Amino acid sequence: MALEVGIAGATGVVGRELLDLLERRRFPLGRLRLFASHRSLGRVVRFGDRDLVVEDLAQADPSGLDLMLFSCGKAVAREQAPRFAEAGAIVIDNSSAFRGDPEIPLVVPEVNGPVLEHWSGRIIANPNCSTIILLLPLAALHRTFGLAEVVVSTYQAVSGAGQAAVDDLLGQARAFARGESETWTHYDRPIFLNLIPTIGGMTEGGDCHEEQKMVRESHRILDDASFPLYATTIRVPVERCHSESVFVRLRRPVTREEVCAGLRDAPGVLLDELPTPRELARREEVFVGRIRVGPEDPSIVRFWVVSDQLWKGAALNVIQVAEQLIRQGRFESE
Repeated sequence: MALEVGIAGATGVVGRELLDLLERRRFPLGRLRLFASHRSLGRVVRFGDRDLVVEDLAQADPSGLDLMLFSCGKAVAREQAPRFAEAGAIVIDNSSAFRGDPEIPLVVPEVNGPVLEHWSGRIIANPNCSTIILLLPLAALHRTFGLAEVVVSTYQAVSGAGQAAVDDLLGQARAFARGESETWTHYDRPIFLNLIPTIGGMTEGGDCHEEQKMVRESHRILDDASFPLYATTIRVPVERCHSESVFVRLRRPVTREEVCAGLRDAPGVLLDELPTPRELARREEVFVGRIRVGPEDPSIVRFWVVSDQLWKGAALNVIQVAEQLIRQGRFESE
């Protein structure tokens, strides 16, 4: 089967990763169309041995596509994704536009992939990158031991905020090395040699939007809101790969050996003594290390998580959702 596939936001950070992964994973492509804003109209993008010309998403003909992968802002997704879905494409959207819609599945294939087995809609939502990375190990612990409480602090790479944030970090590093004045455009303060303890706008209660997303999406994907989840999200001067420090109170006492066995069997998870972002870019797995139980309370587990948020946290998860639909025969009945 060769699918007619489109990518919206093809010239952006995640769009470029989608192209890379489609080629790496030998996705069954027939025709491939690339879309972006009018500013990128006519731009030529190399894919394998093909030169593809970027179309204006807002003006493009949406017909003829089997699958449409969206990696645009939520406002654009809300406007354009339904247009492509109505024209016959299955849309997988990487923005937050549809994550709160109870009629639209929010999917991490390794965690709640079965929700797609009897689904007959046209739009699927991809979760927040930090949520995806957290849930692969968390779901394994939940299935085996049950969750009573979760506390997570994230250390999020600048590429999660787009190319302008990456340019800020690298530009400030170069200016610092030369003894020049640093400048920035994406954040309201320098990110080089700094930490910014908020991601997204702030709420009246003091949480930021990124923290709220992690809580809401985790409960929805696990289909269980019975346990409290507390999140603190921090932007750090790392180019690629998010890290997370996780505290979990389980519903029963455990040993470290039991925890490691449960995580070792979890799909998409690899145990690593000391995972760090710089070494794990462009790896598909979620790496878990520094696993500790107790010591006073054997129901408490602490661990450290690292994963490439542009891959498993975004583009890879999108493609894995599409691959699951192919295995289910969804496109054969179109």
